[in-house]
Amino acid sequence: MSKVFAVIVTYNGMQHHWIEKCLKSLEQSTMPVTAIVIDNNSTDNTCEYVPTFFPNAIWFPQEKNLGFGQANNIGIRYALDNDADYILLLNQDATLHPMALKHLIDACDGEALLSPVHLNGDGTRLDEMFSFSVHKAGGTIVDDILTNKPLAQSYAVGEICAACWLLPANVVRKIGGFNPLFYHYGEDNNYYQRLVFHNVKTLLVPAATMCHDRQLYGNIEAYKNKLLHRDILFITADINLSVTKILFFLARKLIRLYTTERKQYRIGGFTKEMLWTIGHIVTIRKSRDKDRMAGNSSWI
Repeated sequence: MSKVFAVIVTYNGMQHHWIEKCLKSLEQSTMPVTAIVIDNNSTDNTCEYVPTFFPNAIWFPQEKNLGFGQANNIGIRYALDNDADYILLLNQDATLHPMALKHLIDACDGEALLSPVHLNGDGTRLDEMFSFSVHKAGGTIVDDILTNKPLAQSYAVGEICAACWLLPANVVRKIGGFNPLFYHYGEDNNYYQRLVFHNVKTLLVPAATMCHDRQLYGNIEAYKNKLLHRDILFITADINLSVTKILFFLARKLIRLYTTERKQYRIGGFTKEMLWTIGHIVTIRKSRDKDRMAGNSSWI
């Protein structure tokens, strides 16, 4: 029997009964899974609720908000230290279908990241961001659906939101955890860049489903906060890009800011973020070097 840990980062998870529904969905999984909950210093009663009503969950309360990526790294590290075969990353506002984990593991060869189909909160349609990802990927899954062919067990796709990822331990040991340069939002985009660099596929398993109860970008205020900072960091930290390509994409970003994007993100904001980038260039360079190294379990 495979040893599976689900890593869930909470912050005020009592809203909409998110953490209750999330952990109950894991209890109903046909494949046994141990929940690891890392709380980012919630200000509601999440810290009282989870240990009381889910005593079997491994509980890591934090004294400050570490951000999404670094909090996940705590759970990932615990799972690896306790001989995990698989690590399931699951958002607090997500619920897993009882058969999803079994379908994901059945489709796994130990060398790829796997994702279920992401539905909206009530399961009536695709999550919007997931829908964008699938349409962007295109390929054989769309062909099979539109031509009424039987669906394959899995399909190679592009980047998919980290609201629900199944990571074989082998992949985590090769790629590592989330890069701490990304505090909240952007960490999964950066992780996908690293998957591409190390030739690790992302597979979509259509028989597996989950529900993601959120708006388009989840916490919209958190998403907007430091958006330009994340965009520039996303470019400069991308280990697939040469210096020439980084400069090209930064120039393109500047042109877009000047011609199409929101006024407050224009020249002044770009200059401020570029000065920050120059001031932290050694840190970014070391980060890129670390992310290029396979098998070093970076950041965890």
